[in-house]
Amino acid sequence: MTVQSRLLSLNLMGNKATQEADKENSSDSQKAGAGKSDICQAQVAVLQREVPHVSAEPNRNVDERRIILIGKLGAGKSHSGNGILGTEQFQSEQCWSSVTRRCDYGTAVRNGIRYRVFDTPGVNSPEDTQDEIDVEREIRRCLFCTSPGFHAIVLVLSATERIAKEDLKMLKNLDTMLGESSFKYMILVITKLQNDESRLNEMIAKAPIVAKLYVKCEARRVIFGKDENKIPPECLQKFDEVLTKLIKQNTKYGKEYYRHKYYDQATEILKLDKDDYKKKHPEISDSEAFEIVRNEAAIGRSPRESKLLKIKDRNCQCIIS
Repeated sequence: MTVQSRLLSLNLMGNKATQEADKENSSDSQKAGAGKSDICQAQVAVLQREVPHVSAEPNRNVDERRIILIGKLGAGKSHSGNGILGTEQFQSEQCWSSVTRRCDYGTAVRNGIRYRVFDTPGVNSPEDTQDEIDVEREIRRCLFCTSPGFHAIVLVLSATERIAKEDLKMLKNLDTMLGESSFKYMILVITKLQNDESRLNEMIAKAPIVAKLYVKCEARRVIFGKDENKIPPECLQKFDEVLTKLIKQNTKYGKEYYRHKYYDQATEILKLDKDDYKKKHPEISDSEAFEIVRNEAAIGRSPRESKLLKIKDRNCQCIIS
C-alpha cells in the first residue's frame, strides 16, 4: 500500500472516530474513542511528514539519529529542532507561554541521515499552565516509549537568560528524571549567541552551574547562533560532528542508545498497541507497526495511555505522572 493510500485510509478512520469522540467529562469508553481519533490523526501527520522523503527504494539503509530536546521555557528548543531537521516542523515563536504543550515529533532526511527529533514543553512552564501541561509526565513518557532509545539528549540553553535559583531546581529535576547515565548522551546547545567560542568560554567560566553541567557532559557543546530564523550552516555542521562522535563513543561501549528505566515495562504495554494496529493494517510489518505505535505513545496518543501513566518504579514512591 502506498503512503498516499495509507493517508487516505487513516483520514477516513480519523473522521469516523472523531464523530464518536466525547467531551471531557464523558465515560471511559467514549474517552477511548477519542483516543482512537487522536492516534489516527497523529499517524496521518507523521505520514505526511514522511511523504517528501519517500522514494521507489525505502530508506532502510539510511543512518538514523534519534534526539530528544529538553530545556527551559523560551530557550529555543523548537527552533533548534527545526534547524536539526532542516525543515519547519515544530511551532516556534517568541512569547511568554509555552508554545509546545505536549511532546511533539518530527522527522526528515538531512545530508543523507534521517533525524528523528522529539520536542518537549519547557521544564519551567509557569504555574498557571501546569494544570494544562504536566511537563515531567510528558518528558518521561517520551523517554520510555521511544524505541530503541535516544542517541542524544540535547539540553538547550539560552545565552540571554540569567542563571537563577530555579535553574538549580531544573537541573536537579533532570538528574532525578533522567538518571546520572544521561550525561553520557547529553549535548549542550547554546542559542541566542553569535558563533563565538571565546565568548562562550567566558560565559561558562562565570556561571558555576553551567560549568558543572559542562564537565558532566564531557565538554560537548554547540552554539546555534543568534539568527531567530535560521541556524548557521557551520553551527549545524559542528553539531553533526559532535553527535557523530558521541554515537561512536557510546556504541564502542555497547551503549548506543539512552534508555529510560521504565522502557521494558512500557514495551510490554505497547506490544498490545502494536497487535491492535496490525489487525487493522495487516499489510504493515511488525517493526513498522511498532515504530508507529511507539512514536504515537511518546506524544500521548496511545489507546493505553492510562496504563502507561501508572508505570511505577518499585524502589521509588512516585508514579511517572
